[in-house]
Parts: sequence; C-alpha cells; structure tokens
Amino acid sequence: MNVLKLTRRALAMLCIALIFCSGCKKDKQRTYALLPPDPEDVTAQGALSVSIENTGGPSAAEGSPKVTDGDITTKFLIFTYDPTFWIQLKFKQAQHITSYTLTSANDAPSRDPKSWTLSGSNDGSAWTVLDTRTNETFADRETTNNYTFTNDKTYTYYRLNITANGGSALFQMAEWRVTNVPQ
Repeated sequence: MNVLKLTRRALAMLCIALIFCSGCKKDKQRTYALLPPDPEDVTAQGALSVSIENTGGPSAAEGSPKVTDGDITTKFLIFTYDPTFWIQLKFKQAQHITSYTLTSANDAPSRDPKSWTLSGSNDGSAWTVLDTRTNETFADRETTNNYTFTNDKTYTYYRLNITANGGSALFQMAEWRVTNVPQ
C-alpha cells in the first residue's frame, strides 16, 4: 500500500509539473522594454541619386552605385567636382537616421570629401540640416569614419551635400552608409 501511495503522489506531481511547464514556450522571442532597439544599416533600402554622375554613367566601373554597394574596395568617382554636388537616398518609408559613415577611396586624399552637410526632407524640396562637418580627413585609404548627430524626426530623403573636397578637380568616395534607429 505504501508503494501505491508513493506512485500516486509521484504521478500527481508529474501531472502538475506537466501542466505548469506546458505554459512555458521556448519558441517565443523575448522582448526587453528597457533596452533600446538595435540600429540598422538601411542604406540598401534607399534609392540612390546624385547631382553629378561619373562620365561613364551609373553602370561604369566607378559609377554612383559603387558609393552604396557595401564594398570599400570599389568607389564612386566624378571628374568635374563642384561644391554644389550632392548624393541622395530616397526611402519608401521614413527613416530615423542618427549616424552615418563615409569611407575614403583607394587613392588621392585630395579627392576625398572634406566638408559637407547632411540634410533630411519628406518632400525632396524643403530640407532640414541635420549635421555639418568641416575640414574632415581620413587617416588612410579605404578608411571608414563614423559620424553621429542628434535627430528626433524621420525623413524619407537624406542628402549629403559635399561642399568641399581635398582640393582636387575630381571627387571620390568608396562608401556612404546610413543607420536607422527605430523610435
């Protein structure tokens, strides 16, 4: 009889444990309300446009798509740099950009971006300046510099106006990447 009681108790405890554990699902993703969302590189989601294109066009070996292709060994090159030159990304959905990177290309530091403004817009015509940099340099070739700024709004357009380069008649840049921080 003692064995029968122990067996019944063990079965009852096992049933209680199974009922308790059946509510624990390991396949649910955990969320932590106290942690901020992870920043995300959204560059590839934007449609690229430029005010001056490589003379061979966008499909040239050094055409504009190279500036956002994710490869620091390729570059965008123009032969007629002008201080009104800009590079722009247009997104289908507004993005909350608070940082970006620029990567120097493989040769001639005099062709690198030196001074610029980053602006945001929701209509492509009225622009809000988000970040301004002057007299920036790159420590070496194919080097990525990260820039952060305060921004509390979302925009569908982001434009990088390169107002000065290192002094050359040419302009080059390997990469421009933008980072969205979900709000």
